[in-house]
Amino acid sequence: MSKIKLAPDNRDLSQFPGEYGLPFLGKTIDLVKDTVGFCTDHYERFGPVSRLDMVKNQRILMCLGPEFNEAALFDPKGNFSSAGGYGSSLGTLYPEGMLIRDDKQHKRTRRASQPAFKTEALKSYVEMLNPIQERRIQAMPVNEEFIFYDAIQETLMDVAARVFIGLDEKSPEAQRLNYIFETINKGLITPLPYNIPFTTFSKSLKAREELRQFFKTNIPLRRGSDAEDMFTRYCNAQDEDGEYLDDADIDGHMAFLLFAAFDTTTSALTNILYYLGKNPEWQDKVRNEIFNINNEMPTFEDLSEMTLTEYVFQETLRFYPSVMILNRRTTRDVHVHGYDIPANTMIMLSPPFTHRMEEWWSNPLEFDPMRFSPERSEHKRHGFNYVPFGGGAHKCIGMHFALMNAKLYLFRLLKNYKVTLRPDYDPAFMHVHLPRPIDGLPITLTKI
Repeated sequence: MSKIKLAPDNRDLSQFPGEYGLPFLGKTIDLVKDTVGFCTDHYERFGPVSRLDMVKNQRILMCLGPEFNEAALFDPKGNFSSAGGYGSSLGTLYPEGMLIRDDKQHKRTRRASQPAFKTEALKSYVEMLNPIQERRIQAMPVNEEFIFYDAIQETLMDVAARVFIGLDEKSPEAQRLNYIFETINKGLITPLPYNIPFTTFSKSLKAREELRQFFKTNIPLRRGSDAEDMFTRYCNAQDEDGEYLDDADIDGHMAFLLFAAFDTTTSALTNILYYLGKNPEWQDKVRNEIFNINNEMPTFEDLSEMTLTEYVFQETLRFYPSVMILNRRTTRDVHVHGYDIPANTMIMLSPPFTHRMEEWWSNPLEFDPMRFSPERSEHKRHGFNYVPFGGGAHKCIGMHFALMNAKLYLFRLLKNYKVTLRPDYDPAFMHVHLPRPIDGLPITLTKI
């Protein structure tokens, strides 16, 4: 599929305060190293709207606060393009992904995708998830420290193979796909995104082509099948005219879904265990809630009873949403919150910055899951002050699956084990491309 043809980016941001940074790299290093700190610094020095450069001299307007989130994400008039915002980044490896589409093209793909995330589909995924999580949790070391990030990554690779693609997660084919997938994603964070032989990005492009061939070969084999994995559901999905999705649509969306769901849940569960380890009283509250559920293996219906677990999930994503930066590109001149933003301007939003704004949150640096309770509902003080899954037409289609996956995993883990961190553990955090403790979160499990 050919790339979207766009007018050149607007590079004249001279009417806005800010600073571009280093030649070629701009402010990329600072932003990657500490996204929230970088946004806070710009906000304090230049206000809610400021200019900067990113890698390859990409000129950006950073727009901070819920008013800009609402304008760019809700966007009923189409003033902001998601495809334009991600075309030069995610679009290099996932050109047919749902985030790289706008308007009718996006709507058609999303509508056909929705059955894979409806309640009946989610119920079928529970049956697939439980045994995988059980096997992997039982295999983790007990009474000795290990790196949780590595363990949960292996677990969720198995989930991706079985639930998303319908493979036996222990098969050689599944293991090969894991390798392909890891190789593709390394290309998203390289400082040299050029197709030069033997580079990380070049290897990513080759791996993406291998994944594309896998999907295209298997699409005709899955059509008509009654298997319940997501890939098969997509192969059998039909648009409003009763037509199957094109092969490129299925390949593009499945590849992007693997990226969007696998890595983000790995990050989220790692950070949840960090906060439950740092706040053992909350670990006890979640465990007590789990013990009040009678079934040994949780059902889909049981998950609705895990209210406190859900608050912990929400609070963790308030601090570290799996996507720390959201991009859009203006399609025309637009006026937002007192600022005139020119057409064809790349803009950057920061969910975690908004999530820590004192104007919208009580004691925002404190871990306090009850802020999401109905009595407080701090996340509803503005329609867009809490955006861990984006918003509007491009809001993450898999957010309910992500929450379900996390609840099922925490159910099995905390019912059987106490999670302990090192005394006074205070890790540095990686922010891009997925937030987590840099050391991968060393934990110790103790049998209950």
